Amino acid sequence: MVNVILILLLMLGLVLGCLGAGLYGRRLRARARNDLDLRYTRLRFILWIYAGLFVLQSALAFQRHGSSLFLKILPPAGFSVCLGITFFFFLRVRTQLQKQPGQSPPKKSASPFFWQAVFILLPVAGLAGFGLYSVRQDQILAGQEARESGELLAQRLVQAISTEGVRQLSDYREASFGLHANRTADLGQSSWSGGAPTESNAWVRIREWQRANPEVDLATLPPADGYGKIAPEMSPETSPPDWLGRLNSEQQQLWQTAKAAEFISGDFPAVQSGIQKFLATKPPRGAQGNAEYLLLLANARGLPDAEASAKFIASQWRQSDQLTEAGLPVGQLIWYQALRLMTNGAGLPEEKIKAIAWAITYRPSFFSPRLVAEAERVTQGTAAAALPPTRRGWWNAEAAADEVLTDFREQHPTNTWTTAPYWVDSRQGKFLLVLNTTQETSTNDPASTRMQITHLLFPAAVVEKSLATAAAKAEITLPPYALVEVELGGKWIALPQHQPGTSTNLPLLGQAEGILKDLPLNDHGYPFHVRVSLASPEILYARQTQRTLLFGTLIVISAIAAVLGLLAAWRSFRRQQELNELKTNFVSSVSHELRAPIASVRLMAENLERGKIPDPGRQGEYFHFIVQECRRLSALIENVLDFSRIEQGRKQYEFEPTNLVALVETTVKLMEPYAAEKGVSLKLETSSAPDGRSTLELDIDGRAMQQALVNLIDNAVKHSPKGETVIIGIKNLKLKIKNVGGADAIGLMVADNGPGIPVAEREKIFERFYRLGSELRRETQGVGIGLSVVKHIVEAHGGRVLVESEIGQGSRFTIELPGNQQEQTERTEKK
Repeated sequence: MVNVILILLLMLGLVLGCLGAGLYGRRLRARARNDLDLRYTRLRFILWIYAGLFVLQSALAFQRHGSSLFLKILPPAGFSVCLGITFFFFLRVRTQLQKQPGQSPPKKSASPFFWQAVFILLPVAGLAGFGLYSVRQDQILAGQEARESGELLAQRLVQAISTEGVRQLSDYREASFGLHANRTADLGQSSWSGGAPTESNAWVRIREWQRANPEVDLATLPPADGYGKIAPEMSPETSPPDWLGRLNSEQQQLWQTAKAAEFISGDFPAVQSGIQKFLATKPPRGAQGNAEYLLLLANARGLPDAEASAKFIASQWRQSDQLTEAGLPVGQLIWYQALRLMTNGAGLPEEKIKAIAWAITYRPSFFSPRLVAEAERVTQGTAAAALPPTRRGWWNAEAAADEVLTDFREQHPTNTWTTAPYWVDSRQGKFLLVLNTTQETSTNDPASTRMQITHLLFPAAVVEKSLATAAAKAEITLPPYALVEVELGGKWIALPQHQPGTSTNLPLLGQAEGILKDLPLNDHGYPFHVRVSLASPEILYARQTQRTLLFGTLIVISAIAAVLGLLAAWRSFRRQQELNELKTNFVSSVSHELRAPIASVRLMAENLERGKIPDPGRQGEYFHFIVQECRRLSALIENVLDFSRIEQGRKQYEFEPTNLVALVETTVKLMEPYAAEKGVSLKLETSSAPDGRSTLELDIDGRAMQQALVNLIDNAVKHSPKGETVIIGIKNLKLKIKNVGGADAIGLMVADNGPGIPVAEREKIFERFYRLGSELRRETQGVGIGLSVVKHIVEAHGGRVLVESEIGQGSRFTIELPGNQQEQTERTEKK
């Protein structure tokens, strides 16, 4: 039924998936009816999704070990159908796209890195899949090993219970029998064949067993073995005796007259006369004992208690087992009348106490406990005080056995009795009653027909401990994940152990059957069953779970590490491609920057060499231009060389006290001809120098700092329109510079009126080979390393470069240098 429901659900899911794909296809055709490229791209994307799902479902199908072949192949088959349909439409769109003039399916050549990624991820994916599959197989093998261990455990337990379990039950039976036999021997009702030594040995065995089993009170339990008699209809023991029904009319009249004289009128002569007449009629045997009891009551009336008690004790009917009309033994009533008249602790000879015990033993009744209590009261504090408690213990044990047998008959009808074990929920507790033989017995009274059974009676606690002890002595370790149960008499008994609980729907690990035989006084064998169930899969698979988590974590971490490594390699690959492109542009830019001035210088030099320029004024212009181009070439080459040194970490600076104001003035004068050539004027503002000083000495590398200023001024001139002014200034700054705290800073500022720099580009312009915008790249010269050189030089001096710019309003570059000599030295050392 479950498989059918699962199949229906899978089919429903497949149908819904097809409907969803159809609706999506209709929307796709509606949106991209005339756009074959869009349809081709989306169909290819869907095709990859279905292919991935097909591979995933195929891999999962191998993991379903408990499913049928149809259920295994159904999901992959459904996705294969979807994959085939999608592939058909993909090929159809591809064909339509190829038929259009001037168009072909978009092809994207796989980069070398793609195949590198495939070769990296494919082994990782294979190893990860194989590792997860192995971990799964490990768990399956653990379950199979647990089942094999369960079968072996069940067989070993069967053998242990059949031997050691029977021995434990036999030990209990020996202790119970010894206790019961010693009690009857102490009461004079029986004797050991070996005499006192045998009885003493029995007490030793009883005490040893009780010490070994303190949780079981042997003294309060019914005897372990015995012969029980139970009337089919459970007639009460106090039913009227049979002699009452066998009296003739004359005897009945005389009996009623005597009783009336005894209990109603109290006329002693009338009682004596009536009993004599009644006895003369030769009544049945039971009636004779009752008549003598009434006569004894009449003779004792009016006598002192001691004399009356002595008269009852001296009666020859004190051991009679005949029953009164109420069903009570005459002998017990005579003993009760004798004891009732005695004071507390009056004492009784031992043989009298044993005679009372005999009267109770051979005609027990509900009146027997009252008689036992009276005997204890009379013997209290005397030498014979131990005998009545012994009698009470014997009586309680026998009464408990009778209650168990009575409850057994109520719970199990006599027509179901066989030589088998039965569990009895009695008022005395729960017991295992093992029937040996059953037979019906009858007396002269048909109503007294009874079922006689030979049985063994074991308390549930004794049975459970016997099973546990059998496992322990056989050195059988019960696994903590398993629930081990023994079925005996239709009841499952769980062996004690640390386990989460019991259930009837647990997975079965193993089972075995055995026979209990060689029980005491028993020739039969009783079958039992051992079952080992999986109660705690968490404990069973704890080690496998740890290994699964460990290896699964390692596999996942390895896969993630491979993916992260691949991403890092991809970024490095992309970065390398960008750098290669930038370097290619750099080489192209440098070639262009070098080719134009060199060609100009060469042309002018050749003209001068050949004498084609005779005019001295023109020659001067040529010489001036050659010097200017050579200066520009020198600056370019110097930037390239400095950049190369910086890239290789070989750039070194020589710090010495330098007049910063003079350095700035010299640099401005050096750049004025170049600015004039570009139609841009330079303006130096030194009035804002700290304290208005004309000299400002800092410990810097003057040549490197001049190179940084030249690069900033060169950029400002290149990006300023003709007629504009580039401002160069020195100012004192009150700033908190990073890693220094509150301190003075010297700022070298270069401002232009160019097009400005977008916010998103302000950090990028300091990157190597980066040039701002394609328009500027076409209109301005440069190779894109000037600002990166400036940044490195300034940072090497412990300062920083700031950019302030607005689109259309020009830009301002500020070099901030530490103004305090000590702070400058510290920042330089940190660098």
